[in-house]
Amino acid sequence: MRKLVTILVAVAAIMAISVPVMAVEPSTYTYEMAARMLTDIGWSQKSQELTNNQSSDVGTWFTNLAGHSYLRARFFSVDKNVGGRIELGLKSLQPSATVSLRYAYGYWRVGNCRILAGQTDNWWGSTAYAPKQYVGLNLDSSHLLMFGWGVAWGHRVPQVQFTYNTDTWGVQFALEEPRNKSTWSGSTSVDTTFILPRMTLTFMVKYGAFMSSPGVLYVKHGYEAGNTGASDEEWDTLAFVLPIKFTAGSFTLKFQGHYGKNFATEIPFYNTTWTAPVLNGSEVEDTIIWGGMLAGEYQIGKLMITGGAGYENWSNDTWITNDEITRWAAFVAVPYQFTKNFGIHPEFAYYKYGDNPNTGNEMGNEWLLGVQFRFVF
Repeated sequence: MRKLVTILVAVAAIMAISVPVMAVEPSTYTYEMAARMLTDIGWSQKSQELTNNQSSDVGTWFTNLAGHSYLRARFFSVDKNVGGRIELGLKSLQPSATVSLRYAYGYWRVGNCRILAGQTDNWWGSTAYAPKQYVGLNLDSSHLLMFGWGVAWGHRVPQVQFTYNTDTWGVQFALEEPRNKSTWSGSTSVDTTFILPRMTLTFMVKYGAFMSSPGVLYVKHGYEAGNTGASDEEWDTLAFVLPIKFTAGSFTLKFQGHYGKNFATEIPFYNTTWTAPVLNGSEVEDTIIWGGMLAGEYQIGKLMITGGAGYENWSNDTWITNDEITRWAAFVAVPYQFTKNFGIHPEFAYYKYGDNPNTGNEMGNEWLLGVQFRFVF
């Protein structure tokens, strides 16, 4: 017993001596924590063309924890030249609740240059130019920031990225993991190949109240069918974006125009049935996609008035009745910030899905009226 007491006293003495030493030892990094909890409540109304029963309109209440809620950690070296970010997405749509990876990357900055590796999005289709359309992400129609309704965005994917930027201009090039790895008709006997990773090249310019980040995205999808008899025709995704943001006092104007081909899956939130290439015999018919979005924001103290509209045109020569689809959407919202960390976002949005190009029949319309409760720390 006496020996045990002696040992415990000795350990306590060592810890007492070492704690002050550890306390003054400088840390090699710092970190910051952040979180965002977003809850949607509202009413969703769909015309019969969009319902499961296909014969009557359906409306329903919804309440859920929106999927762009997150828990975030940022890490920085003492000199701030090396850093990283890990961000987990939080979603609750009963009867399930899920956690997903949004960001996980590190970077090294030298002067005006930065090298980044990991999962992230980038300047191409940057959300800095996106409208404040927030309600409806968890619904089966997945509405957020007008993605697929006038706004094209490359999503967060693993990539190696190089950026050079100053206060007034910059350029960014990234080699990225492709998102669309499917085969023709879902064939399992074909190998998907990529000669090069997905690539984006984006420029940035700022002049006074004006900012723009035009860019291009490209990836070629290849297949190896061997002697299976399955199709191995190649196709590619190409997309140009031109976003513009102009701020004058309390007013902000946002615009994005885009043009390209074969967005399905590679560019998220686009309908995969109508934006994919079509295999016509041994020929690949590209689906041409163009569209744009215009939105305005006006700040009055803690209140903001914002609204916008988006338009999409998709065309393919193989479609039977019409060779194009036109669809549009519009929204209006009145966000109010009660405190620095809490605000609400009331919103009304309308979506017109256009006509089926093979049958000529309407594909329906949908409207959402809801409020998002936003806690951001």
